[in-house]
Amino acid sequence: MASVLLIYPPLSFEERAALSAYAPPLGILYLASVLEGAGHRVRVVDAEAERLSLEELGRIMEEERPEVVGITCLTLTLDSCKRIVREARRRCRAYVVVGGPHISVCPPELLGEIGADAYVVGEAEGEILRIVEERPRGLIRASEPQDLDSLPLPARRLVEHVEYGQFYGMKMLGKVTGILTTRGCRYGCTYCNRPKKLGFRARSPRSLLEELKLLDREGFDSIWIADDNFTNDPRRVIKLAELMKEEGLKFHFFGQARVDTPSRALYRAMREMGVLALSYGVESVVPRVVRWYAKTPHPERWPEYVRRTLELCKEHDIIFLGSLIFGAPMETRQDMERSIEFLERGGADFINGNILLYMVGSAIWNWARREGKLRPDQFVATAPELGLTPYSREELQELCNRCADFSKREGWKSAFRKILGRREMGLIWMGVRRYVGDYLKVRRVRREIYGYGYGKRYTTKE
Repeated sequence: MASVLLIYPPLSFEERAALSAYAPPLGILYLASVLEGAGHRVRVVDAEAERLSLEELGRIMEEERPEVVGITCLTLTLDSCKRIVREARRRCRAYVVVGGPHISVCPPELLGEIGADAYVVGEAEGEILRIVEERPRGLIRASEPQDLDSLPLPARRLVEHVEYGQFYGMKMLGKVTGILTTRGCRYGCTYCNRPKKLGFRARSPRSLLEELKLLDREGFDSIWIADDNFTNDPRRVIKLAELMKEEGLKFHFFGQARVDTPSRALYRAMREMGVLALSYGVESVVPRVVRWYAKTPHPERWPEYVRRTLELCKEHDIIFLGSLIFGAPMETRQDMERSIEFLERGGADFINGNILLYMVGSAIWNWARREGKLRPDQFVATAPELGLTPYSREELQELCNRCADFSKREGWKSAFRKILGRREMGLIWMGVRRYVGDYLKVRRVRREIYGYGYGKRYTTKE
């Protein structure tokens, strides 16, 4: 039996991100479940949600004296990941293995700079026992599981001491956890550094129902749907809603969806199962910009998709959070303002503005690399930094701030109207507390909203 410490790093040890503690890190909780099933002793540390300093994390390493340290690495947490590896070397003699999205897209020849013993490309449920028991070195290529129904459920009890539920200024109601209904993505957006990387796989509605019944027995009230896109298959969502209704199950769901599945049947089903708020990657409503982002095979239809989705969210009292990206090479200021105004007038509750990032593994990063615009080890850079937009960082940030101001000024008023429309006293009380709290603490909420999206250090001045 081995002692294993699994760590989810923060965006920064110095500054808490606005999305801290919105849901547990399901990836390492799945791995923890596999390890525990084989008799290994596992501790999970969510350094982001627990707001741990590097020193505090180091003390945990000394106390635990793990034989294996596993770290999840995202591109935006790479610096924190490197610091954790160095701290592990200083504090204990553990075998250190790093996995996660960044490892799967980073050029293999540059992985050594992280300083770990091994690096896992892909989803590791099928390899984690061999990794912990044999401790191989170098690059490990894992075959992602195809039958998601066969996986053990994530070991949520390992983070039961952490309070989750913060989502874009909202505190989800009651006891909060996350759930994965799919893995992978069917789409290939050019700015995304995880496009179709592992292929799309879905769990069956029956499998999801059994997990939801368990979460109900364990007293969970709100659930973050951790899928890249919950509405990938509307028929599957509708079937799940039907099964939940038969069992008398209902939660408050938060998640991510696309605007190009705007059917009344889907939104009625989501309302019935308890979907409260969805985040949509709108990015732009200008067809030529949408085409460059490869959001859809039909960019000319995209504005109508957005309009219809806004209408359905209003009709079914689902909070609409629309994300926009500013800084595509052909995009004018008028284009960007048009997208903001489209969402403002269309009834969006919140608008999240982001400066375009070129991230390693994305199609636009690869293009910029071929054009000599960035170095191989420059894993993330903004469009203005690379000279790939005619607008300065300050000009694009002004547009992001306009989105944040709209959200601060109008978001909670319109969201609260939707909460009232649901006629649920628990939700209404949550809305009252949040609305009054925001009014009394405007400056804190302003900072939180400005820090949303890709991380404060990438979208605002230090």
